Amino acid sequence: MLPVSEGERVGRSRIVAWMATATLVLSATACSASAAATRQVGLQLPITRGTTPAAPTSTAVTAVTTATLPSTTSRTAPVPIVQAPGWSVPLATLPPGGGITSVSCISDTFCIATGGGANQSDATGTVGAGETRSWDGEAWSNPSVYFPAPTAGANGLPIMPTITCVSGPFCVIADGSGFIANGDGTNWIAPVPLKPAPPLTTNPTNPGSGHPGAREAAVSCATSKFCTIVDNSGNAYTWEHGSWLAPQAFGSGTGPDAVALYASDRVGVSCPTTSACTAVIGTAVLDWNGSTWSKESLPWTPTLADPSHRAASVSGNPTAISCATSTLCAIVNGSGTSYRNGAPTWSPIQTIDPAGMLDSISCPQVSFCMAADTDGFMVTWDGTTWAPPIKVIPVATDYTGIGTSVSCSSANFCMVINGDGDYATYSGPTDG
Repeated sequence: MLPVSEGERVGRSRIVAWMATATLVLSATACSASAAATRQVGLQLPITRGTTPAAPTSTAVTAVTTATLPSTTSRTAPVPIVQAPGWSVPLATLPPGGGITSVSCISDTFCIATGGGANQSDATGTVGAGETRSWDGEAWSNPSVYFPAPTAGANGLPIMPTITCVSGPFCVIADGSGFIANGDGTNWIAPVPLKPAPPLTTNPTNPGSGHPGAREAAVSCATSKFCTIVDNSGNAYTWEHGSWLAPQAFGSGTGPDAVALYASDRVGVSCPTTSACTAVIGTAVLDWNGSTWSKESLPWTPTLADPSHRAASVSGNPTAISCATSTLCAIVNGSGTSYRNGAPTWSPIQTIDPAGMLDSISCPQVSFCMAADTDGFMVTWDGTTWAPPIKVIPVATDYTGIGTSVSCSSANFCMVINGDGDYATYSGPTDG
């Protein structure tokens, strides 16, 4: 995703000054005088915790049910976190029932986080309506409900919703229940189901609907007129000029050319242009050339992931992908990464997070990538080398199976957030 022009940067000093004068502040844990920072509740628009949020202005939403939340008070981090260079102190925003599952930023004053639903992977078993929150550079907004929780007796909630935004703003949310919604970050068109993909042969490795990895989806938009979605049942969807093309299916999980389906990891897709997309599903890598999807040869030796953990080993299933250009893409896989830069083949897996399991990656330009792991560590690439991992946010304790999401609009701004709503922002060096 190509970044748009950035708004005014908000440094730590401005945030602290604003916190001192704001009148609408949720209860926060005081920071000690040392460099160790305990978890605080981030400033946001006024909201009564644990009650039904107001519906957005979109006419698509007509009813919302109350979401059960795991906690109605702020908590301090179990281990104080020393502020890392370039990163803000860890803050928190109240997550929806089901946790925060994805974030997308197009500038340092526009990020959208999404979550909610029935994600089958949290410690408390809570569920709720599909929600988004927008970040304006200083605070998170009230929740905007894009996917209302069903009425009594009805079925249907988003599963692991994921979001992508491009300039406009224009955002698309896709989830593992097969629904999509689009909007401007606040107002949403009612979710609609994707067209059924061609039927697949029965896959004996399908762990069933209750498995945390049974339903996963990923979405990426190159422009407001071109988006793609992949899911871990081997389907790829392409949206052009307001309509979805016929979905393409990949194999049944058997044979040398099939996609390994229903892996217990996130799938991923990244589209730097309308004629170049790369997706990872299971151990497979898929490419879009502007007219069709095709499958690459495996760039690593596949192994089965531990079903009790979302991430796989270094040689296991890929977790996420980001492409800065049509020629530079990077995949995180367990504790390592693989990339290609103008070459038809992927580099050997390089371990960059020896003690962690990487969840997501964002590469806004060819000389900068940021990767996040499940324990709140971040790893930065400067175009040549990966820096050692640094702790930025706490480990999630309520929504433990969702993972950590990172989105960078440029080399100067990134947002990282976990399922519990713990987040931090990165401010890189400015030009000049």
